[in-house]
Amino acid sequence: MNNKNFILLSNQRCGSTWLITSIGNCKMVETDYEIKWSNELLLSEPSPYHLFLDKNNLDDIFNKFPNFDINKVYGSKFVYDFYRNLPFTHYQKFLDKFIGYKILHITRDYIDILKSKLVGNVVHLLDNKYLEKKRLIDKTIFEKQDEYQKMHELSKTNKKKISFNEANSYLLNLFINDILSLSMKNYNKYLNIEYEEIKQNTDKISDFLQLPLSDLNEKLFDKPTIKKNNINYQNNFENYEKLQLLNLKFKSKIDYLKKNNFKLEEVLSYDSISKKLIFNI
Repeated sequence: MNNKNFILLSNQRCGSTWLITSIGNCKMVETDYEIKWSNELLLSEPSPYHLFLDKNNLDDIFNKFPNFDINKVYGSKFVYDFYRNLPFTHYQKFLDKFIGYKILHITRDYIDILKSKLVGNVVHLLDNKYLEKKRLIDKTIFEKQDEYQKMHELSKTNKKKISFNEANSYLLNLFINDILSLSMKNYNKYLNIEYEEIKQNTDKISDFLQLPLSDLNEKLFDKPTIKKNNINYQNNFENYEKLQLLNLKFKSKIDYLKKNNFKLEEVLSYDSISKKLIFNI
């Protein structure tokens, strides 16, 4: 294993595709694929660029890159499934898979994630001028541009009402995923950046991944393969004020965990009788 290699870790709709492809356009960097835990957690058919970690290790996945060059930095992204959480019994096996790799963890306001996912849907619009390295993920996204463009336009006027119970359940899923990610800072080279603050922190990403800052800034902001989505989605949530209060409560707890050392078992446990997670924060 090359310890220069990294995994970008995030919930869905945190800019992971834009970020991983932009980093991968830098000189001496190769990125591709999207890692999921298992096919069983997906609600739809896997994309051609999906690879699954439950039956593989990260070395297996990095070995899929063509013409592997030890002098290059290689990266991929692990994106948590939105609708189904990783089973509690898999937590330790999951965490063990990442030991020894650099972890770039992107977090985002949970309400913004819910808007982007449930109102905006998943849309990746390419800028053909900067489609450089012909990755599998780029090719697959390119083939779906007409579909993405239609969804992009429809999302601008989407007024579908989202129930409080539905939004709250997804909010909790996002929170659990970030707790899992934050627990990796105990035994990995680890960097957390807020999605909203990436532009102000490219120097930290540059230093963490050992990439030239000028190259990184150019690929992220001047010549990105994936266009940034600047639509301001409406708050189509029932009982939005209550949802926002829960969001602030979760954010406060995540901010606390970012600043303090903790063991996962001290924060999350499982009641085998009720078959529910218990939060000890």
